[in-house]
Amino acid sequence: MLALLALARTGDVFSFEKTLLNSKLSVNGSTVPYPIFSVFVMPSKTFTVEFAEKSHTGSFQFFDANGEALKLSPNLPANSGTVGKTPITAPKQSGHYVLKTTNNQTGEIATLNVFVMTPLEKVDKAGKLNGYIIGKYPEKPLKNNPIYLPPQGFVEVSPGQTDIRISPNFTLGQFLSKQQQGFPKYVHLRAGLLLKLENILHTLNSEGYTIEGLTIMSGYRTPFYNKAIGNVQYSRHVWGGAADFYIDQSPKDGVMDDLNKDGVVNREDAVWLANFIANMSKQGAFGSRIGGLGVYDANAAHGPFVHVDVRGTLARW
Repeated sequence: MLALLALARTGDVFSFEKTLLNSKLSVNGSTVPYPIFSVFVMPSKTFTVEFAEKSHTGSFQFFDANGEALKLSPNLPANSGTVGKTPITAPKQSGHYVLKTTNNQTGEIATLNVFVMTPLEKVDKAGKLNGYIIGKYPEKPLKNNPIYLPPQGFVEVSPGQTDIRISPNFTLGQFLSKQQQGFPKYVHLRAGLLLKLENILHTLNSEGYTIEGLTIMSGYRTPFYNKAIGNVQYSRHVWGGAADFYIDQSPKDGVMDDLNKDGVVNREDAVWLANFIANMSKQGAFGSRIGGLGVYDANAAHGPFVHVDVRGTLARW
Protein backbone atom coordinates (compact mmCIF):
# COMPACT_ATOMS: atom_id res chain seq x y z
CA MET A 1 0.00 0.00 0.00
CA LEU A 2 2.70 2.49 0.93
CA ALA A 3 4.42 1.85 -2.40
CA LEU A 4 1.80 4.12 -3.95
CA LEU A 5 3.36 7.07 -2.18
CA ALA A 6 6.95 7.01 -3.43
CA LEU A 7 7.07 5.83 -7.02
CA ALA A 8 10.28 5.92 -9.03
CA ARG A 9 11.56 9.29 -10.21
CA THR A 10 14.10 10.36 -12.78
CA GLY A 11 15.99 13.46 -11.65
CA ASP A 12 13.68 16.21 -10.46
CA VAL A 13 10.68 15.09 -12.50
CA PHE A 14 9.05 11.77 -13.29
CA SER A 15 6.81 10.47 -16.07
CA PHE A 16 3.63 12.52 -16.28
CA GLU A 17 0.79 10.87 -14.37
CA LYS A 18 -2.44 11.81 -16.13
CA THR A 19 -4.91 9.55 -14.32
CA LEU A 20 -7.98 11.33 -13.00
CA LEU A 21 -10.74 10.05 -10.75
CA ASN A 22 -14.09 9.43 -12.41
CA SER A 23 -15.78 10.06 -9.08
CA LYS A 24 -14.11 13.22 -7.80
CA LEU A 25 -13.47 13.82 -4.15
CA SER A 26 -14.00 16.98 -2.17
CA VAL A 27 -11.35 17.51 0.50
CA ASN A 28 -11.94 20.38 2.92
CA GLY A 29 -14.38 21.82 0.39
CA SER A 30 -12.00 21.71 -2.59
CA THR A 31 -12.60 19.34 -5.49
CA VAL A 32 -9.71 16.91 -5.88
CA PRO A 33 -9.80 15.00 -9.18
CA TYR A 34 -6.59 13.06 -8.50
CA PRO A 35 -6.05 9.56 -7.08
CA ILE A 36 -3.20 10.87 -4.90
CA PHE A 37 -3.34 14.09 -2.91
CA SER A 38 -2.45 15.58 0.48
CA VAL A 39 -4.04 17.10 3.55
CA PHE A 40 -2.14 19.43 5.89
CA VAL A 41 -3.80 19.56 9.30
CA MET A 42 -3.03 20.38 12.92
CA PRO A 43 -3.06 17.67 15.62
CA SER A 44 -6.55 16.56 16.70
CA LYS A 45 -8.21 18.92 14.23
CA THR A 46 -10.96 17.85 11.85
CA PHE A 47 -10.91 17.78 8.08
CA THR A 48 -13.61 16.59 5.69
CA VAL A 49 -13.68 14.15 2.79
CA GLU A 50 -16.70 13.84 0.53
CA PHE A 51 -17.55 12.12 -2.73
CA ALA A 52 -18.85 14.54 -5.35
CA GLU A 53 -21.68 12.11 -6.09
CA LYS A 54 -23.79 12.51 -2.96
CA SER A 55 -25.50 9.16 -3.48
CA HIS A 56 -22.24 7.20 -3.39
CA THR A 57 -21.02 5.58 -0.22
CA GLY A 58 -17.38 5.47 0.69
CA SER A 59 -15.16 3.24 2.77
CA PHE A 60 -12.34 4.91 4.67
CA GLN A 61 -9.16 3.31 5.99
CA PHE A 62 -6.61 5.27 8.02
CA PHE A 63 -3.01 4.08 8.49
CA ASP A 64 0.13 5.34 10.13
CA ALA A 65 3.34 5.55 8.09
CA ASN A 66 4.16 1.94 9.04
CA GLY A 67 0.90 0.66 7.57
CA GLU A 68 -0.84 0.05 10.91
CA ALA A 69 -4.60 0.70 10.80
CA LEU A 70 -5.91 3.57 12.91
CA LYS A 71 -9.36 4.65 14.01
CA LEU A 72 -10.59 7.66 12.06
CA SER A 73 -12.18 9.26 15.11
CA PRO A 74 -13.81 8.10 18.36
CA ASN A 75 -17.19 7.64 16.67
CA LEU A 76 -16.03 6.55 13.20
CA PRO A 77 -14.02 3.31 13.16
CA ALA A 78 -11.78 2.24 10.28
CA ASN A 79 -13.54 0.66 7.27
CA SER A 80 -16.65 2.73 7.97
CA GLY A 81 -19.16 3.25 5.19
CA THR A 82 -20.76 6.66 4.99
CA VAL A 83 -22.71 8.89 2.63
CA GLY A 84 -21.58 12.39 1.74
CA LYS A 85 -19.24 14.53 3.82
CA THR A 86 -17.19 12.70 6.43
CA PRO A 87 -15.51 14.61 9.27
CA ILE A 88 -12.20 12.98 10.14
CA THR A 89 -10.23 13.86 13.24
CA ALA A 90 -6.46 13.95 12.76
CA PRO A 91 -4.24 12.03 15.19
CA LYS A 92 -2.82 13.84 18.22
CA GLN A 93 0.74 12.98 17.21
CA SER A 94 2.42 14.99 14.45
CA GLY A 95 3.61 12.94 11.51
CA HIS A 96 2.71 11.35 8.18
CA TYR A 97 -0.43 9.22 7.89
CA VAL A 98 -2.28 7.66 4.97
CA LEU A 99 -6.03 7.79 4.37
CA LYS A 100 -7.41 5.51 1.66
CA THR A 101 -10.93 6.17 0.47
CA THR A 102 -12.83 3.74 -1.72
CA ASN A 103 -15.95 4.61 -3.68
CA ASN A 104 -18.11 1.58 -2.93
CA GLN A 105 -20.11 2.02 -6.12
CA THR A 106 -17.27 2.41 -8.62
CA GLY A 107 -14.44 0.70 -6.74
CA GLU A 108 -12.12 3.67 -7.29
CA ILE A 109 -9.52 4.29 -4.61
CA ALA A 110 -8.01 7.63 -3.67
CA THR A 111 -4.96 7.89 -1.41
CA LEU A 112 -4.60 10.97 0.77
CA ASN A 113 -1.31 11.70 2.49
CA VAL A 114 -2.30 13.26 5.78
CA PHE A 115 0.46 15.40 7.25
CA VAL A 116 -0.24 16.29 10.87
CA MET A 117 1.84 19.40 11.42
CA THR A 118 4.15 20.39 14.24
CA PRO A 119 2.65 23.51 15.89
CA LEU A 120 4.27 26.90 15.39
CA GLU A 121 4.51 27.17 19.19
CA LYS A 122 7.30 24.58 19.09
CA VAL A 123 9.60 27.11 17.40
CA ASP A 124 11.93 28.44 20.11
CA LYS A 125 12.87 32.05 20.83
CA ALA A 126 15.87 31.73 18.51
CA GLY A 127 13.55 30.87 15.64
CA LYS A 128 14.57 27.20 15.54
CA LEU A 129 12.48 24.04 15.41
CA ASN A 130 14.46 20.99 16.51
CA GLY A 131 17.58 22.82 15.37
CA TYR A 132 16.16 23.76 11.95
CA ILE A 133 16.09 27.51 11.41
CA ILE A 134 12.60 28.79 10.68
CA GLY A 135 13.15 32.41 11.62
CA LYS A 136 10.37 34.75 12.62
CA TYR A 137 7.17 35.66 10.84
CA PRO A 138 6.06 39.32 10.76
CA GLU A 139 4.16 40.37 13.88
CA LYS A 140 1.48 42.09 11.81
CA PRO A 141 -0.13 40.71 8.63
CA LEU A 142 0.30 42.81 5.49
CA LYS A 143 -2.59 45.30 5.25
CA ASN A 144 -4.32 43.24 7.99
CA ASN A 145 -4.94 40.50 5.43
CA PRO A 146 -5.37 37.18 7.31
CA ILE A 147 -3.51 35.24 4.60
CA TYR A 148 -0.36 36.84 6.07
CA LEU A 149 -0.92 35.55 9.60
CA PRO A 150 1.81 33.14 10.71
CA PRO A 151 1.08 29.53 9.71
CA GLN A 152 -0.27 27.30 12.46
CA GLY A 153 2.36 24.64 11.91
CA PHE A 154 4.91 22.86 9.76
CA VAL A 155 5.32 19.44 8.18
CA GLU A 156 8.36 17.62 9.54
CA VAL A 157 10.36 15.94 6.76
CA SER A 158 12.87 13.13 7.28
CA PRO A 159 15.32 11.97 4.57
CA GLY A 160 13.08 9.07 3.58
CA GLN A 161 10.05 11.29 3.05
CA THR A 162 11.32 13.63 0.33
CA ASP A 163 10.02 11.36 -2.47
CA ILE A 164 6.47 11.09 -1.10
CA ARG A 165 4.07 12.10 -3.83
CA ILE A 166 1.90 14.83 -2.38
CA SER A 167 -0.04 14.95 -5.65
CA PRO A 168 0.31 12.84 -8.82
CA ASN A 169 3.20 14.85 -10.27
CA PHE A 170 4.89 16.53 -7.31
CA THR A 171 6.85 15.32 -4.31
CA LEU A 172 7.33 16.73 -0.84
CA GLY A 173 11.04 17.28 -1.40
CA GLN A 174 10.46 19.60 -4.36
CA PHE A 175 9.02 22.27 -2.06
CA LEU A 176 11.59 22.29 0.74
CA SER A 177 13.33 25.56 1.53
CA LYS A 178 16.72 25.70 -0.22
CA GLN A 179 18.68 26.56 2.92
CA GLN A 180 21.59 24.20 3.52
CA GLN A 181 20.66 22.37 6.70
CA GLY A 182 20.30 18.75 7.68
CA PHE A 183 17.24 16.76 8.68
CA PRO A 184 14.67 16.97 10.02
CA LYS A 185 13.56 19.79 7.77
CA TYR A 186 10.24 21.61 7.98
CA VAL A 187 7.92 22.88 5.28
CA HIS A 188 4.58 24.63 5.10
CA LEU A 189 2.38 24.10 2.04
CA ARG A 190 -1.08 25.05 0.83
CA ALA A 191 -3.12 22.36 -0.88
CA GLY A 192 -4.47 24.99 -3.26
CA LEU A 193 -0.99 25.51 -4.70
CA LEU A 194 -0.73 21.80 -5.53
CA LEU A 195 -4.13 21.90 -7.23
CA LYS A 196 -3.06 24.90 -9.30
CA LEU A 197 0.26 23.38 -10.39
CA GLU A 198 -1.38 20.08 -11.31
CA ASN A 199 -4.02 21.99 -13.29
CA ILE A 200 -1.33 23.84 -15.26
CA LEU A 201 0.59 20.64 -16.02
CA HIS A 202 -2.51 18.67 -17.02
CA THR A 203 -3.73 21.50 -19.27
CA LEU A 204 -0.37 21.79 -21.02
CA ASN A 205 -0.47 18.07 -21.80
CA SER A 206 -4.14 18.07 -22.82
CA GLU A 207 -3.36 20.83 -25.34
CA GLY A 208 -0.66 18.78 -27.01
CA TYR A 209 2.53 19.75 -25.16
CA THR A 210 4.21 16.56 -23.94
CA ILE A 211 5.61 17.63 -20.59
CA GLU A 212 6.57 15.19 -17.84
CA GLY A 213 6.68 17.72 -15.05
CA LEU A 214 7.39 21.23 -13.86
CA THR A 215 10.84 21.88 -12.40
CA ILE A 216 10.33 23.67 -9.09
CA MET A 217 13.10 26.20 -8.47
CA SER A 218 11.62 27.52 -5.25
CA GLY A 219 8.62 26.42 -3.21
CA TYR A 220 8.42 27.08 0.50
CA ARG A 221 10.92 29.50 2.03
CA THR A 222 11.43 29.88 5.73
CA PRO A 223 11.43 33.53 6.90
CA PHE A 224 15.11 32.99 7.69
CA TYR A 225 16.01 31.88 4.16
CA ASN A 226 13.74 34.43 2.50
CA LYS A 227 15.52 37.23 4.37
CA ALA A 228 18.94 35.73 3.63
CA ILE A 229 18.37 35.92 -0.14
CA GLY A 230 17.09 39.49 0.12
CA ASN A 231 13.52 38.79 -0.91
CA VAL A 232 10.54 40.90 0.19
CA GLN A 233 9.28 40.18 3.70
CA TYR A 234 5.74 39.24 2.66
CA SER A 235 6.62 36.89 -0.18
CA ARG A 236 3.91 34.25 -0.61
CA HIS A 237 6.66 31.62 -0.63
CA VAL A 238 7.01 32.18 3.12
CA TRP A 239 3.39 31.07 3.60
CA GLY A 240 3.69 27.99 1.39
CA GLY A 241 1.45 29.37 -1.34
CA ALA A 242 3.89 30.10 -4.17
CA ALA A 243 6.20 28.32 -6.59
CA ASP A 244 8.85 29.43 -9.08
CA PHE A 245 9.25 26.93 -11.90
CA TYR A 246 10.17 26.28 -15.50
CA ILE A 247 9.74 23.55 -18.11
CA ASP A 248 12.84 21.46 -18.74
CA GLN A 249 11.69 18.73 -21.11
CA SER A 250 13.75 18.69 -24.28
CA PRO A 251 16.66 18.77 -23.81
CA LYS A 252 16.80 18.15 -20.06
CA ASP A 253 19.63 20.53 -19.34
CA GLY A 254 18.62 22.36 -16.18
CA VAL A 255 17.14 25.44 -17.85
CA MET A 256 13.89 26.50 -19.49
CA ASP A 257 13.04 24.96 -22.86
CA ASP A 258 12.69 26.99 -26.03
CA LEU A 259 8.92 27.14 -25.62
CA ASN A 260 8.25 29.76 -28.29
CA LYS A 261 10.48 27.94 -30.81
CA ASP A 262 12.56 30.99 -31.81
CA GLY A 263 15.85 29.12 -31.47
CA VAL A 264 17.03 30.72 -28.23
CA VAL A 265 16.18 30.34 -24.54
CA ASN A 266 15.48 33.68 -22.92
CA ARG A 267 12.85 35.74 -21.13
CA GLU A 268 10.40 35.30 -24.02
CA ASP A 269 10.06 31.62 -23.17
CA ALA A 270 8.97 32.54 -19.65
CA VAL A 271 6.56 35.03 -21.24
CA TRP A 272 5.12 32.22 -23.39
CA LEU A 273 4.50 30.08 -20.29
CA ALA A 274 3.06 33.01 -18.32
CA ASN A 275 0.68 33.81 -21.20
CA PHE A 276 -0.49 30.21 -21.24
CA ILE A 277 -1.23 30.38 -17.50
CA ALA A 278 -2.87 33.82 -17.82
CA ASN A 279 -5.22 32.47 -20.49
CA MET A 280 -6.18 29.62 -18.15
CA SER A 281 -6.92 32.20 -15.46
CA LYS A 282 -9.08 34.28 -17.81
CA GLN A 283 -11.11 31.16 -18.57
CA GLY A 284 -11.76 30.59 -14.86
CA ALA A 285 -9.56 27.50 -14.60
CA PHE A 286 -8.28 28.33 -11.12
CA GLY A 287 -11.47 29.42 -9.36
CA SER A 288 -10.58 30.80 -5.94
CA ARG A 289 -6.93 29.86 -6.52
CA ILE A 290 -6.21 32.97 -8.58
CA GLY A 291 -3.09 34.84 -7.60
CA GLY A 292 0.22 36.28 -8.64
CA LEU A 293 1.90 35.54 -11.97
CA GLY A 294 5.41 36.84 -12.57
CA VAL A 295 8.01 36.54 -15.34
CA TYR A 296 11.72 36.41 -14.53
CA ASP A 297 14.70 36.68 -16.85
CA ALA A 298 17.86 34.58 -16.71
CA ASN A 299 20.89 35.66 -14.72
CA ALA A 300 24.23 34.13 -13.80
CA ALA A 301 22.57 31.77 -11.30
CA HIS A 302 19.54 30.50 -13.24
CA GLY A 303 17.59 30.54 -16.49
CA PRO A 304 14.22 32.24 -17.07
CA PHE A 305 11.23 31.11 -15.00
CA VAL A 306 7.72 32.02 -13.90
CA HIS A 307 6.15 32.54 -10.50
CA VAL A 308 2.61 31.54 -9.53
CA ASP A 309 0.82 31.81 -6.21
CA VAL A 310 -2.65 31.38 -4.71
CA ARG A 311 -3.05 34.66 -2.81
CA GLY A 312 -6.70 34.93 -3.93
CA THR A 313 -6.33 38.20 -5.84
CA LEU A 314 -4.81 38.90 -9.24
CA ALA A 315 -1.28 40.29 -9.40
CA ARG A 316 0.96 40.51 -12.48
CA TRP A 317 4.58 41.50 -12.95
